Amino acid sequence: MSQTVERALRILERIASQASTIDEIADFVGVHPTTALRTLQVLEARQFVVRDDRHVFRLGSGLFALANEALEKIDLRSTAGPYLDRLNQDVGHTIHLGVLEGDKVVYIDKRESLNPVRLWSRIGNEASVHCTALGKVILAYLPEKERQRIADGVVFERLTENTVSSVEELMGQLETAAELGYAVDHLEHEPFVNCIACPILGADGRVLGAISITTTTIVCTYEEMLELRPVLVAAAEAVSSEYGWRQEPEPQQSVA
Repeated sequence: MSQTVERALRILERIASQASTIDEIADFVGVHPTTALRTLQVLEARQFVVRDDRHVFRLGSGLFALANEALEKIDLRSTAGPYLDRLNQDVGHTIHLGVLEGDKVVYIDKRESLNPVRLWSRIGNEASVHCTALGKVILAYLPEKERQRIADGVVFERLTENTVSSVEELMGQLETAAELGYAVDHLEHEPFVNCIACPILGADGRVLGAISITTTTIVCTYEEMLELRPVLVAAAEAVSSEYGWRQEPEPQQSVA
């Protein structure tokens, strides 16, 4: 039985790296094609592999569904925890982990600032999406229809003179956030607080939540906060990689 399981795993590894014929798979595993075919038929019945009309095998939807189910069950807070700790130590400012619930962003974890000035936010608190960096960056990575639906339902409460005040303004900021890979709250939620946030993405590119660095104007200028973006991006990408997300390589530029 152990040999059968080992053979099935090696077959999946082969097909994951390269779509293959029965003969290619048999040669890779080191068995007769008939033996390889028996294992493939079992995997095919569970939709872990599929074959095309040329009898080339590829990974199937059953395997992807199984992987996604496993990833869904990874708790975001516990997964992100070590990265929040490290980010907090690196920058010294308040770190938030947030998710979207309905049309609000909810803080599900927090690391306090190492500076004397502390923020009011608490784990479990809700905040509007239109005036928080967490909310904006999560909205920016939602599918277009869902993003528009939530934006259309926002009550644009004016908390400071910088608070976004219309759907049009919000949608413009979301487009910018999607292009840049981060969103900001520049004195929008509170008159002395700036914030920058990056998304956490799953294997399929779906946004799972976001991480933010929040600073007060007493200890950090807006420009200084923006300089922290690279370390924030690195933390968010590290958490995303735990969920199977992989950054697409940048296209190679041709040299004339």
